[in-house]
Amino acid sequence: MTLLPNLDLRQLTPARLWAELDAATKRLAVETVYDGSYEDERSRLEADQAIAAALRYRPQAVRKLPAEKRVGYLLRAVRPDDSLAGTLLLALHLGRRAPMLADFLDHLGIAHEGGAIQAEDFESPPLDRLEEAVRGLYERFPSEEVDLYLAALIAMDPDTWSDLASIVERRRLA
Repeated sequence: MTLLPNLDLRQLTPARLWAELDAATKRLAVETVYDGSYEDERSRLEADQAIAAALRYRPQAVRKLPAEKRVGYLLRAVRPDDSLAGTLLLALHLGRRAPMLADFLDHLGIAHEGGAIQAEDFESPPLDRLEEAVRGLYERFPSEEVDLYLAALIAMDPDTWSDLASIVERRRLA
């Protein structure tokens, strides 16, 4: 089942997108932060800090917990704000779905490393190239994963990806 019909793309934030995800996708994203699939210490620190705040533990105590315990606590006790939700979405995509990101960015000619955009400031791709790249993603990857990736781009950077929102809206109505 796709999540796009349930989303208001004009009001989409990382936290709202996170709230719409199924339990298995949330678990995969959180596990990615802790299992080494996505090597980013800041992501783990942010997740640990959220767990510590929710449980009223010291951050040092949380860091000593086994990864599976932290995953469970993060899934059950923490309601991610936009920052943490964005971090978890990035971890999922850069850690587990990097080939899809790389494919999309390669098609658009955007410099990246393993799916992570390298340029600090880049212009939104032309609409025709963006439509072509989106069509290609749906041809090569599971539609649920593409839906989530496109929604995450829109939620995390609506200005840069404003044309993407219109493409997704048109696909939704078709």
